[in-house]
Amino acid sequence: MANIIYGVSGQGFGHATRSKEILDYLVSKGHKVLVFTYGQALFFLDHDFDVVEIPGLGLTYKNNKLAYWDTFYKTTKQLFKQTRGWHKNLKRFKDFKPDLVITDFEPFTSTLAKAKMVPLVSLDNQHQLTNTKIKVPLKYKNDLLGNRMAIKTLVWGAKYYLITSFFQTPIRSKNTFLFPPLLRKEILELKPQKQDYILVYQNSNFNSIIKHLKSYDRRFIVYGANKNSKDGNIEFKEYSHGGWLNDLANCRAIIGTAGLSLITEAIHLGKPYLAVPVKKQVEQVINAIYLEKMGYGMKSFGFSKGILDDFFSKLDDYDEQLKKYIKSDNKKLHRAIDKIIKEFS
Repeated sequence: MANIIYGVSGQGFGHATRSKEILDYLVSKGHKVLVFTYGQALFFLDHDFDVVEIPGLGLTYKNNKLAYWDTFYKTTKQLFKQTRGWHKNLKRFKDFKPDLVITDFEPFTSTLAKAKMVPLVSLDNQHQLTNTKIKVPLKYKNDLLGNRMAIKTLVWGAKYYLITSFFQTPIRSKNTFLFPPLLRKEILELKPQKQDYILVYQNSNFNSIIKHLKSYDRRFIVYGANKNSKDGNIEFKEYSHGGWLNDLANCRAIIGTAGLSLITEAIHLGKPYLAVPVKKQVEQVINAIYLEKMGYGMKSFGFSKGILDDFFSKLDDYDEQLKKYIKSDNKKLHRAIDKIIKEFS
């Protein structure tokens, strides 16, 4: 059995929900695990695991666009506030005597792994941008180069890079391996149906869509507005675990940002997806491009009635493409992790 430190990015819930599946698996195999994280992931994981709070990066959005200066200010403030806790975190790392560090795009633990000469494994989707060949339109080349530099700066020097993704890209380095999307147990257990409503997930303040939705003779369920109310054909819901899973499983289609977690869950459940990338996040742009390329949905960089008309008119076509998608569980990734732990423990 191994002592494993697991670093989890605390930005949003995608990293946390993905990491929980691996953490549950590691614990079930008898390994001793200590989680280093922050932000939303801290509150999501600390009920089930031994968790250490560390400084972390938080991204700020305005009007579906990444706000660089607000992000810089809030991150600097948070780092300064938690500086006094760094010595304690370093001691927890050392006293745990890890055999291995796994990081889901969390730079603090990856830096400590290098400093203390502990083997490091990266398990995320971000390194698909750096370790595989990605094709993007020319206008996004500079954004892709910038993202690659940021990713390489935050997490580097891993013994292995395990990448989860719904699309295949050629691998550029021998220590990199591509796996199917990592899915939550709750998603794998769902039995999806198609009811007559569209699920809308707005976590980046793209409220401009609401006025267009009102013009349709369709029912829409909207999450992300932090309220429970009805406005004609639109029902706003606050997040609840059971309610969200039920609405996700039974919707006709989904409209949301282009984050990897929700897109992969939608594809697994056979739900056509209209992806609206957060501006200045080339990772989301790439997700949306490949989603459309594979015929599972449509990308858009804004909202108009024409865009929505186009998406709704193609739902049956997307359904046919989604039927061709080969579903997978997490066992292939589990086997790879078992092999790596055996190598280093």
